[in-house]
Amino acid sequence: MASLDVEGIGCCVVQNEDLIRIDATVTSGLEQIAKEEVEEKLGTKVVKRRGRIRFDTPYKDFAHKIQSLRTLENLHVVVADFEKEGLATDSDKDAVLKHFYQLVKTFDWGPAVCAWKTFTGAFPHEPGPPKKKQKIQDSAKDTSKMLERYENIISREDGPDSDKTQDEAADRTESVLSEDAQDSGTAKVVTQEKGMSKMEIFPLQADTQTSSGIQNVATIVKDKASSPCTNLSTDGQDDTNTVPAAVENHGPLKPKFRVTCNRGGAKHSFTSMDAARHFGGGINDDLGWPVDLTKFDIEVVLNIYGDQVTVMIALTKGSLHRRNIQHFGPTTLRSTIVNSMLRIANVQAGEVICDPMCGSGAISIEGGLDFRQCLHLSGDNHECACPRTRANIATINNQRRRSGQGVLPVDTLRWDVGNLPLRDETVDVFITDMPFGKRHGSKQGNWELYRRTVRDMARVCRYSTGRAVLLTEDKKCLNKVLTEYDSLWSKKLVLFIKMGGLDAAIYQLKRTNNPFPKFLEHELLSSKRKQKKMGIPRSERVGEPITEQLGEPITEQLGEPFTEQPGVNMGEEGMEENFGKQTEETPVSRDTST
Repeated sequence: MASLDVEGIGCCVVQNEDLIRIDATVTSGLEQIAKEEVEEKLGTKVVKRRGRIRFDTPYKDFAHKIQSLRTLENLHVVVADFEKEGLATDSDKDAVLKHFYQLVKTFDWGPAVCAWKTFTGAFPHEPGPPKKKQKIQDSAKDTSKMLERYENIISREDGPDSDKTQDEAADRTESVLSEDAQDSGTAKVVTQEKGMSKMEIFPLQADTQTSSGIQNVATIVKDKASSPCTNLSTDGQDDTNTVPAAVENHGPLKPKFRVTCNRGGAKHSFTSMDAARHFGGGINDDLGWPVDLTKFDIEVVLNIYGDQVTVMIALTKGSLHRRNIQHFGPTTLRSTIVNSMLRIANVQAGEVICDPMCGSGAISIEGGLDFRQCLHLSGDNHECACPRTRANIATINNQRRRSGQGVLPVDTLRWDVGNLPLRDETVDVFITDMPFGKRHGSKQGNWELYRRTVRDMARVCRYSTGRAVLLTEDKKCLNKVLTEYDSLWSKKLVLFIKMGGLDAAIYQLKRTNNPFPKFLEHELLSSKRKQKKMGIPRSERVGEPITEQLGEPITEQLGEPFTEQPGVNMGEEGMEENFGKQTEETPVSRDTST
C-alpha cells in the first residue's frame, strides 16, 4: 500500500492489488514484438496500437517489472481515457477549449501521481529533459582527438587498479566534503546502491523546503534495502513499491508541471498549443501546481486522436533507448530496436552471435546484457568504430565490476566485412545494422558492399541452422542481392519499421543446407565478362567452363564423325591410326549455307 499527500488532491492511498494502466511507446512496426515481451514477462493482456501498446498491471512491485521490459521507449501512466463525440467535427473552438479547462475536475489524479512518485523514487537532481550532448563529427582533424579520448577511457576503465583508484578518490572526496560541510553548514548523505557510493549535499536546516515543496532531511542515509520505492505497509513490513515516508511527513507534495499535447487523426478546430494551454490552466487553477516548462517535475501528456482523448503522466523524461551507450557515433542504433532484433533472431544459450558492422557496439552490448550465456563478436572497418565500441564496453564493465557482476562476454576487432577472419560454419546468428547510404556510405556503394557481406556471411554461418537478422533502408539493393544468393539464404520474415522518418525494414534470413561453393553461377558470368573486357584469352580465363556450342557436336569441330565398319573391331591403336589419317587427309569442312 502507498499513501501520498499531494497539493490540490489530498491524501492518496493505493492498494497493492489495485490495477494501474501503463501506456508505452515503441518503434512503429515492432508493436507485435513488444506485445510478446510484455505477455511473456508480466503475463497480462496487451492492446497494441500504431506505435504504442497498453496494458494493466498490479500496483505491487510494478516499477521493477516494467523496468525489465527492454523493447519499450517512453512509459506513461494513464490518468483517464475517454471519447468525446463531435470533438473532431466541432467548429466551436471556444466551447472545446473550455471543455478542456474543466476536464481537470473530473479526474482522479491520486493513483497516477502515486505511481509516478513510486517509479521515479524522488525528484531528480537535474529535472527537465536530458541535456543534449555535443555531437563529435568523424572528420579528419577530429579523428586523432577521438581516438585519443577513447584510448584514455579504455585505459582508465579497464586498468587493473581502477577499483582501487576509485575507492581512494572516494575517500579523499569524503574527507574534503566533511571539512567543507562544517564550514558551509551542510551535511553529507552517503547513498549505497549495489556497492556504489554516491554522495549528496543537503542543508543542515531540517525545515528548509525546496522549490518543489519537498524538505531535505540531512540525517537520511539510504541503502539498498531502503530504496526510493520503499514504504511501510499496513502490517509494518517494508514494501518494495511505495513512497518514502520522509516525504509524507513534511507537508503536501507540490510539484511543478508542464503539459504536452499530441494531436492527430482529424483536422480539429484548435491547435495542440491551445489544448495544452487551456488544460494546463485548469491544472494550475484547480490543483495549485506551479508551471515550469523547463525544470518541471511532472509532465502531463494530452493525446488527442480524432474523438479519443487520453490524459497521462510521463514516468520517464527521456527515451529508454539510451540506456547502454555512452559514446555515440553518427549512426548509433537504438537499444530498443536491437532488443527486438535479438528476439526476432530467437537467440539460444551457447550460440555465437556476430555483428560484422558494429559501429558503436550497440548490438553486442545489448546482447551481452540480455544473453550472457552466448559469445558476442563484433567488428568494423572504420578506424573510430572499434575504439568507440571498446570504450562503451569498458564503461559498462566498470559499472558491473563495481556492483559485483561479471564483465560482458563481448569481443571486438577490426576486420573487412567481405573477408571475415573466421572459419567456415563457426557463427550461429548474424545481427547487424547495414549502412543506409545516407549518413555513411552511398547508395551506389551499397551494391558491392551488400553483395560481399551476404556472400561471406553465408560462408561463416552454420548450414541449415544459422540465421541472420539484417536492418536496412536500402531495400531494393538487399532484395536484389538476396535473389542472387537464394541458394544460400532463404527469406523468412520482413518487418517494415519507421526510423527517424525513414522507411526501414528488418529481414529475417535462414541459412540453407547447401554448402558454400567456390563459384556461383552469377559470379562466374560476371567474372567471364570482366576477363573478356580485359582481353584475357579464353584458354587463360579463370573459372571458364568447357561447354559445347549449341547445335554443333564436339566431333564435328574436328572433322567428320567416326563410323565403325560392321564386323571390324577397332582397338585403341586402330582408332588412333584412323583418327590421324582423317586429320591429315580429310580437310575440315563446314556448312556455311546456314
